[in-house]
Amino acid sequence: MANASLSDSTDGLYNTLSSGLKLSNQQFQMIQGVLPVQSNPSGLYNFFDGIPPKSVATLYTSNPVNGLNGNMQIVIDGAKDSFLKTLALKNYMDPKYWVDGNIAVDPIYAPPFADLMAQVNAGSSATVSFDSSTADSNISSSWAKSNKSAGVGFWGEKESSVSESLNQKASSSRITVDFTFEKFAYLAIRAGGWFTQGFFADQYRNPTKWTNGQPAWDQVFGPTGSCQFLTNQSLLVNGYTYIVTSHASYSQSDYSQITTSKETNVWPFYTSSSSSQSTQSFVYNDDKSISTVVTCKPGSLQIFGMGVVTTASAMGSGLVSRLI
Repeated sequence: MANASLSDSTDGLYNTLSSGLKLSNQQFQMIQGVLPVQSNPSGLYNFFDGIPPKSVATLYTSNPVNGLNGNMQIVIDGAKDSFLKTLALKNYMDPKYWVDGNIAVDPIYAPPFADLMAQVNAGSSATVSFDSSTADSNISSSWAKSNKSAGVGFWGEKESSVSESLNQKASSSRITVDFTFEKFAYLAIRAGGWFTQGFFADQYRNPTKWTNGQPAWDQVFGPTGSCQFLTNQSLLVNGYTYIVTSHASYSQSDYSQITTSKETNVWPFYTSSSSSQSTQSFVYNDDKSISTVVTCKPGSLQIFGMGVVTTASAMGSGLVSRLI
């Protein structure tokens, strides 16, 4: 199913949030999907650990397959013996650098969870409004220039979550979103002590220090390698409400199907998850449009976006010292 209009709306929403929250489109990445609402460190840190794709928006998955800690392990395993490798392995295997001592499972990131909560609570409030009919959908000047990893459906994570016809109707019609963020902050994050700065940077800069040389280096750092980008910031929100309206003309049966489907979600932030702390309600408007109101009360940290830098720039410009 073609989603040209929805694709444009995703880009327009990205530009609107970047402008409204004063975030740079040279690093910011919008998160879509069943957004991770976290009240404990492990889930939050595992999300921080995920290697971001080259896309201005990405569909959230709770267990990233490709993480920095996994890439660190690959780099250690692939390195020739040296003092730095011995140190890196010792740090990586130290239980104190992992949540509850779960080595290679739950990496610790900084700042600590309590400090992140305190910084968000001391942050700003904001209201941001998006209208697909007027928003700028040009992302050619953004860092990724693409939304290829964004969600594809409107009323569901997949086009078939409710029905193809409903998704087509929503995707090709005007969309508005009104956000209220009670408290938000765009904060620097960095990997914990399991990540050894000097070793990782040295292995990045010297393919000859890999046991299998350039081919092994390429698998991690090459043009199609597993570690092209790193996260260095996170847009965190504590308490929010947003209203999404699809201005298509829906029948009463359409409305019933959307509100009763167990797989019903809403572009761009899907909420139908058993672990979600958000509440969602629907309204069938007089003009036959449909609105949904999604609310998450203060008390937990919601990830709405990440800051992304290329591994190349992090290794070559001193940014690595801010990542670890």
